[in-house]
Amino acid sequence: MKCRTENKPTMRDMVNPVVTKNEKGRYSAKGTCTVCGGNMFKFMSAADGEAMMK
Repeated sequence: MKCRTENKPTMRDMVNPVVTKNEKGRYSAKGTCTVCGGNMFKFMSAADGEAMMK
């Protein structure tokens, strides 16, 4: 997940991710950034999405 620190996007962890599957079969995760507290959104592969939903 991306977080902007010092005007550079960097990868950050997501807190309390909520994984959903849309009508087209794509998985996505919504959560909060551990550093800045901002909202985060990420599309995921089917394998990652199914693993997180269990």
